[in-house]
Amino acid sequence: MATSKLYRSRHGKLLGVCQGIAEWKDFPAGSVRLLAILVACFTAMAPCIIAYLLLALFLPVEPPSGGHDYDDLKDRVDRMEKENRKHDREREWDKRFSENS
Repeated sequence: MATSKLYRSRHGKLLGVCQGIAEWKDFPAGSVRLLAILVACFTAMAPCIIAYLLLALFLPVEPPSGGHDYDDLKDRVDRMEKENRKHDREREWDKRFSENS
């Protein structure tokens, strides 16, 4: 399945650039790797290697799949704690009213 944003893959062979491009455009990773090798062999090798390293340097690594980032988890925990404190206050008031009745 093609992704909407270009990332370096966590499952790539060498820095994840070709795997990331393959996932981005929904191509087979082996074909992208072979194309990269052929382009490097039949053109000037140094610029291709430099381009690959620059992509590896500047492309972000794909986020963990199915997971939430730290800030999202922290926000969820904060909301849960706030809700829990709210229920604790309600229980406290219920307890006070039942004692006075």
